[in-house]
Amino acid sequence: MRERQITLDETDWKILETLQDNARSTFTEIGQIVGLTAPAVRERIRRMEDEELIAGYRPVINYNVLGRPLHALISLKYKSASRAAERSEFSQLGLFKDIPGVLRSWLVTGDTECVIEAVTATMKELDAILVELNRLGFLTVTYMVLEDTGERSCRKL
Repeated sequence: MRERQITLDETDWKILETLQDNARSTFTEIGQIVGLTAPAVRERIRRMEDEELIAGYRPVINYNVLGRPLHALISLKYKSASRAAERSEFSQLGLFKDIPGVLRSWLVTGDTECVIEAVTATMKELDAILVELNRLGFLTVTYMVLEDTGERSCRKL
């Protein structure tokens, strides 16, 4: 199924960028940035929400404050070629939900089946995640995030 496509002008892109910088910005604040009235900004944002371009508003959590400074991306590949065909487990994306420290997962193409994001307080906790993934039948490659560049802003495509 092909997604519907909408066209954005420069002002729409600037509104999106502003919302990604701070989703709690008021319509008045955004209007001052983009040169529109608050009602005009509200209408543009509602249109983007109705078109499902804006799919939600979420907090950006600083896991360091929660005592979880280790941030890892882990690529997963099935140990057995016969298991690689069983991608239906990933369809539900519930395979990893009960593993403490796992934040999210992505199905990907290439030489790996999936990539997961995890945060932990210690290397011992990270090792426990890797042991569990191994028990589930995966080979893992772990990438430690050294620094989050904070690049979350929208760029005009």
